[in-house]
Amino acid sequence: MSSVPVIIAIVVLLAGLVCYAFIAQTVSQKKQQKERLLLALKSRIRNFKFMLSGFPPGFLPKELTLLVQKSLAQLLDQLSKMEPNHPGHKEDLKTIVQQMAETQRLQQNQPSSPIENPKQAREIKTSLEELYKYVFQLEGKKQLTGSQAEAYRNTIRQLVIQLTLDSYALQSRLARDKGKPRLALHYVELALKLALKERNGGRLDNQIAQLRATRSELERLVNESPATEENSAEEADSSAINSEWDKFAQEQQNWKKKQIYD
Repeated sequence: MSSVPVIIAIVVLLAGLVCYAFIAQTVSQKKQQKERLLLALKSRIRNFKFMLSGFPPGFLPKELTLLVQKSLAQLLDQLSKMEPNHPGHKEDLKTIVQQMAETQRLQQNQPSSPIENPKQAREIKTSLEELYKYVFQLEGKKQLTGSQAEAYRNTIRQLVIQLTLDSYALQSRLARDKGKPRLALHYVELALKLALKERNGGRLDNQIAQLRATRSELERLVNESPATEENSAEEADSSAINSEWDKFAQEQQNWKKKQIYD
């Protein structure tokens, strides 16, 4: 008879240990889940900050700037609630809300700063690609209608076209400054080919006229200068450069397919 209380005590102890193990495992899982969520949240915030800082002043139209700022504000608000004792999150949120107010006060799009170097052009293109993907994500989550998402994508496509044209113009100027008219002419021809392909309702007509004038001037310089082996080799190397717009268009098709399969 005396063994019964002992058995009961053992059973109770085992049950307690099982409950403790279950609770400890649940707490650990919730902690790990929160840590994963925080890491993902902070990673997205870094991406949005990179996007905003990657564009020169005035490069993004007002509606796209507000889209990125609003999304960043939502993420920072979520982060400040998950880590309420971290003062930096609230300061970041306050800053982006102020920036949104300033953007909303703009009456029209501001003139964009010119591209300074090829590295900056690549950074801008990377930011545009991230923004393009994000619009697909918002559409997939039903946070944007199909017509809204397509309007944003069309705007981004036009920005990529203009960025590519500006990049070719920059490369052409750099080549000309180095006394390499053949290479400069090559970049102008790439730009003219893209502009003619993407002209729509006369939107690029002024640039096309300027490019044709520049091409004529460079052709004159090329005819006046002998074709050196160095220039010929550099032109051959540069002919391997694919159009940034063509690569972006291919990525666009890949994202459309991904959206369908998702």
